[in-house]
Amino acid sequence: MSARHTKERSAGNSLRHRIAGTALAAATAAAAVAGGMAVSTDAPTAEAAGGNVVVFGDSLTANPDLYNYLAGKGLPLPNPVLSGSGCGTDNRFSDAVRDGSRLPTDNYSCAGASYRTGGMHIIDQINVARDRGALTHDTKQVVLFAGTNDTYPYVLNDHMPVPQIRENLRASISDAARAAREVAPSAKIKIVGMPQVSNGAGEVCPVNVVPNLPMSLPFVQIGEIETALEDAGRAAASDTDSTWVSLKQVSRGHEMCSNDRWVTGLIDTTSERRNLPLHMTDTGLRTIGNYVGEFK
Repeated sequence: MSARHTKERSAGNSLRHRIAGTALAAATAAAAVAGGMAVSTDAPTAEAAGGNVVVFGDSLTANPDLYNYLAGKGLPLPNPVLSGSGCGTDNRFSDAVRDGSRLPTDNYSCAGASYRTGGMHIIDQINVARDRGALTHDTKQVVLFAGTNDTYPYVLNDHMPVPQIRENLRASISDAARAAREVAPSAKIKIVGMPQVSNGAGEVCPVNVVPNLPMSLPFVQIGEIETALEDAGRAAASDTDSTWVSLKQVSRGHEMCSNDRWVTGLIDTTSERRNLPLHMTDTGLRTIGNYVGEFK
């Protein structure tokens, strides 16, 4: 099935943290090598004249298939679907935001993006949108949806305590929100949390090959990191008088160890359709995108 869309869419804890970080790290690696070969004939993103929504984020938001991911990396492929930042996307999330908000929506997300770590920083996306005329004084909403890439490098490489990761992320999200508000002072800035990934025990199911029997790995724990992401975003929203949009309630029952999961495993042959492993299914993206768009 082709993904065709238009743009208008922390030593006991140390080992546990390292394992959890490895699981999270695989998500970004997967973005570079996985996905369907969906060829699109849609035109690149055009800019909005104002009264719009602008979406900023990472691979969870961009959700590129392999074809458009490579096109965004400079491979001369015909008719790619690229975000306003020039990165591959399928526009599924941003299209759903558009449908929920009932406003023209511009997508500036990019796989591998982060608030303060690697890839394209969210503030850089904001600057590009400003320079291209998509983010203006007339913009009605700004969606900031990222953060996973700001966790695992510090767990794996620096062995940084999770509370410190949380506070660094809090500061960086706040910086991005302030940068967006400087350009679009009247816009509602929506800082979006992560969907539910782990189960109640903090476990995930990275291998799912038997229908209706997700395989949890008790030694792979990401609950603490997932909570830190949520707390960082909520605090940043409070710090900047932005709107906090938690996805925990809307995604409850759809975690990675659910039969009806919206977040897929690394090896997953029984999930609904998705572009990337360790990312969201089409249904999950549409549902949360619509929720974010209509959230007041």
